[in-house]
Amino acid sequence: MASIFKKWYFMLAIFMALFFIRNLMLPMVSDDIPYAFIWDGTDKGNLLDGVGPRERIDSFDDIIKSQYSHYMTWGGRIIGIGLTQLFAWEGKGLFNVLNTLVFIALSLLLFKVGTGRKLSSLNGIYMFWLLFSLWFLIPDPFLTVLWMCGSCVFLWTAVIGLLFLVPYTQAYWHGSEATVSRRLSPAASCLLMAFAGLCAGWAVETSAAVIDFVVFFALIWFWRQKQLKAWMVVGFVFLCIGSAMLVFAPGETVRLELQRLYEYNPMLPKDMYWTPLMFSINFIECFFPVVSKQIPLLLLIGYYIWHLPKGQRWNKTTQFQAFMVAGSMVVMIILIFVPVAPARAGFFPTCAVILASLSAIRELLKERDAIWQRHRRLIQGFVAVSVVLWVATASICLSIEWDVRQQWMSRIDYINAHQDQDVVVVHQIDLPPIADQLPDWWLYNCVSWNTVVLAWGSDLEPRPEGSHNLMYAQYYGWKRVITDGEDRRKIE
Repeated sequence: MASIFKKWYFMLAIFMALFFIRNLMLPMVSDDIPYAFIWDGTDKGNLLDGVGPRERIDSFDDIIKSQYSHYMTWGGRIIGIGLTQLFAWEGKGLFNVLNTLVFIALSLLLFKVGTGRKLSSLNGIYMFWLLFSLWFLIPDPFLTVLWMCGSCVFLWTAVIGLLFLVPYTQAYWHGSEATVSRRLSPAASCLLMAFAGLCAGWAVETSAAVIDFVVFFALIWFWRQKQLKAWMVVGFVFLCIGSAMLVFAPGETVRLELQRLYEYNPMLPKDMYWTPLMFSINFIECFFPVVSKQIPLLLLIGYYIWHLPKGQRWNKTTQFQAFMVAGSMVVMIILIFVPVAPARAGFFPTCAVILASLSAIRELLKERDAIWQRHRRLIQGFVAVSVVLWVATASICLSIEWDVRQQWMSRIDYINAHQDQDVVVVHQIDLPPIADQLPDWWLYNCVSWNTVVLAWGSDLEPRPEGSHNLMYAQYYGWKRVITDGEDRRKIE
């Protein structure tokens, strides 16, 4: 079996090289550019049509000022949006490097939290499953781990959440001898967990909700086992405080009303919020594509449980799996009742199910030889098909993204050559037909550029009042830029 899974760091290096190249090819797009300006909450912010002149971020003070206005008038995602504004100011080159390192951190933290083992125990089987999951199973990977704003909001905050979970899971897997750090006193441990809890809660709504759920039941378990410690309680209290600061940000209600009144949404008219139409749209656009992609993870967990003797199916590992899967499913069900819930909101809920599947692999590896003999052809076939699909889809993604980048750079050159005009008309980004077919192959998962991504904010528009047009022109110092053609938001 070991002959199939070579050294894990070789697989990781190939994957990370691909990830870094894709980061390099993706320019600043969509919300990346409006967030390069100080948020003006007194004038409906920076993301709605008809946005007026805005002031570029030029210092950390500008970011603080902007985040205060954003918190009061748009939303509570201080960490994710604050990081976006930092990189929009400093430049995307720094982000490309750091984002690759953060993605590596996500992989390693998923292993550590899911198995409770040291990184020295990481092997090719774990790494193959991690890379398979992160490539094929996470929702909207193009928008959650590559796009700068989306990555800061989802990928980076997921790493923060997993870092917070590490001491809890270490205590769970290893018992009372586990601590936050052996170098820290109890008081310092509580202080560190207070800060970590505040950050994990004040990150993004879905990750905070899953972690709230998991840690709440973990505290009950520790209490029953007489292993509850002060740092565990302090961490949870500040986790809840951070979650409250996020969810009850004054800007949440302001944004919801502004979006309802001013954002174009042909699928959900403003008078149809919290109706069966909204629930059905959220199920089709969010719940189903996220949960359906978790099926391979759930099948692996199910196989492990079925493999256990009947009297041993409720043990420490299956309890861990129950916490993670239940937390994920509860949040996904809640999203059905949230206005305009995108599939990318399921990023951390899917990470929670990946954690549960890794715990199953840890236990199954104790009988690896027997399982290999029993399911050798199935495993070989699965690995072979996965590798072929990965090579094919990676090649397609690189081809699409290089094509779009070339068009994007050529567009900038064209506008610079005509910048003295009052209005510069540029051609819309054209995509090869396979760009719209690939998501259908991948269970409606956005894996690269497609027409939907371009139509809903990533490309410029033929409408002069479009916010991204106006912000794009301001960012590069031009007068006004629009595209030719029809409004692709209205094209089915």
